[in-house]
Amino acid sequence: MRTLGTGDTLIVIDVQRKYVNCQGPLAVPDGPALVQRIARFAEAARTRRVPVVWVTREQRPGVSMGTATEAAYGVAMPDLFQGPAAELDPDLGARDDEVRVVKPRQSAFYGTDLEVVLRTAGTRRVILAGVTTNICVQATAQDARARDLEVVVPADLTAALAVTKEGFELSAAAVQQATLATLAHAVGTVCPSAELLGQP
Repeated sequence: MRTLGTGDTLIVIDVQRKYVNCQGPLAVPDGPALVQRIARFAEAARTRRVPVVWVTREQRPGVSMGTATEAAYGVAMPDLFQGPAAELDPDLGARDDEVRVVKPRQSAFYGTDLEVVLRTAGTRRVILAGVTTNICVQATAQDARARDLEVVVPADLTAALAVTKEGFELSAAAVQQATLATLAHAVGTVCPSAELLGQP
């Protein structure tokens, strides 16, 4: 696999405070450490002139986030998808001159101009980091593959939450492993971020 460089775009998905900077039910394991790894990788991308795109899922007045999301979160939606909880973690070091995409659904492609952004940048391969691996990262990966983009998911730059639905309970580690296996099998390449940087 070639290392990070020309033709690549790094897409960082939903590394928002509610997932990585709190102790609530949506907090992924080791969120602060994940933020630091993504921040270091983003800086490495910049040094190689690789564009960095920051994606968040936020609620806008009068715009539906989908019946499933609204049913799941109900009255808690404004607290989770607006204001401080929905902000990018500041330790990511996102820059004002980097593209930001706000999505209304799980995939970063749905209802956004991400495809135009990537086409303008001459992107042939997307590097997907962020949370959660089994939902928004996977949805974005599948939509990227459907657009004939090469997809790479650095395993150590993603994280999943446990599945707690009755009859389907899985730990966060099990969800992460199963999702990465699915992505590697049918969508793209899963690897350590160091491999993309040519590091041992």
